[in-house]
Amino acid sequence: MKFKDIRDVVDWNIYWLLFMVAEFSLLAALPYAITMSGDALYDQAMAVPVILASQFARSTVIFLAGIFTGLYLGKKVGLKTPVLNSLFEDRHLPFDFKPAFTQSLIFGIIISLFILILDTLIFTRYSESLLIYLTTPPLWERILYSVYISVVEEIVLRFFLVTLLVWISWKIKKTSQGNPTDIGVWISIIIVSSIYALIYLFFSRENMDIALAMRIAVFNWVAGTGFGWIYWKKGLEYSIIANFVATAMLFVVFGSLVH
Repeated sequence: MKFKDIRDVVDWNIYWLLFMVAEFSLLAALPYAITMSGDALYDQAMAVPVILASQFARSTVIFLAGIFTGLYLGKKVGLKTPVLNSLFEDRHLPFDFKPAFTQSLIFGIIISLFILILDTLIFTRYSESLLIYLTTPPLWERILYSVYISVVEEIVLRFFLVTLLVWISWKIKKTSQGNPTDIGVWISIIIVSSIYALIYLFFSRENMDIALAMRIAVFNWVAGTGFGWIYWKKGLEYSIIANFVATAMLFVVFGSLVH
């Protein structure tokens, strides 16, 4: 492959911008993660800097591969970054930015309210309030962590994994117009949300109350499925917006009300 061909594989401006945003989000998550880990972090066999460096390196590799996959395969199956594409190619926001942005805000608020209602009316009968547990760290740490969750979850789970699975489903079956089938997209979204919820439950079962871990896993599945739909219909930037709004509403707004 010639150098010129390599440059044309993906939009490298978008690639490196998304990579830098993802890396910044990792750093933004550190204060919250350290606070929530408490003494457990210092009880590990390895030194804390070594643990953090290894996790950072692992995440960096995932970002490098995931963002490339999202950009390269996304072009084939119609999953895109419409805002960034428009800014880099046309030097202005897409014509439908305002309604799509508003819809993402509203969707994020709805998701947060749905989770709050479920948590208050159903799950608090079995364990402590989710908001009290998640909002123990200071406000500024929760704000930064909301940025981390929205950016990293959408880049890794939706832009990388959902795009990859949609591409696989597209290779298996296409519509008459050559697009992925709706059922193929929905299956991809649900599979990724389910895997993430199960992984969260598996790794959290030893560090927190099992009822609380199951509750967070269920909420991750519900929210992830909704954000997957936004990603499919609107694009990566709008799923990040919806995720940030939902997370900030829970961690910052509602969380501040219970403290």
